[in-house]
Amino acid sequence: MEIKQYIKITKEGFRIIIAVGIIAAMSAFLFSAIKPVVYEVSMSLVINKNKTQNTDDFKYDGYYALQTSDMLASSIVEWTKSPTMVGAIYQKAEVNQDFKNIKSYTKKFTVNKMSSQHVEVKFKADTRENAKKISSAIVEIISEKTKALEKSSKEEISFSVSSENPVIVENKPNAFLNLFIGLFSGMILGIFVVFGKRYFA
Repeated sequence: MEIKQYIKITKEGFRIIIAVGIIAAMSAFLFSAIKPVVYEVSMSLVINKNKTQNTDDFKYDGYYALQTSDMLASSIVEWTKSPTMVGAIYQKAEVNQDFKNIKSYTKKFTVNKMSSQHVEVKFKADTRENAKKISSAIVEIISEKTKALEKSSKEEISFSVSSENPVIVENKPNAFLNLFIGLFSGMILGIFVVFGKRYFA
């Protein structure tokens, strides 16, 4: 088939191409317009050493303190994967969350150990207020777990967990950008429809 024939078929099916493009564009625009705003949150948890053990060997100073904080950072990562702890965080924050299954608990937070004393936590919330509540609840629950570890070690290990103000970013779909993307994608689809119709005719 020559180029002239392709152009001719495209011209004949121009209305179909435009119609499919407009439908796709409007669908993308409406979807973007009605989609609720999501707030993305990133917060840093810092592990602080509280005190020095008074022994001749300085058992938990220096290298040993660093190892202990590294183990605590790894524990924090694992804690946030626990459905029990995730549920406790949302309960303390007094934020209703519809957990459909166990997997939805374990995927609520994305947690990475950045260093032996720094853990990054990311999650999403439906409002800015809830984002702040959940952030505070995370610090409180992890601090409680850390204190429990301190008691179980007869206070030989003493660390605390702190956090600065979380970074909260509003994430709303760009309706007008999606409109143009939908229009372009729809017109490409329309071309395939026109040529498909001609091929099977």
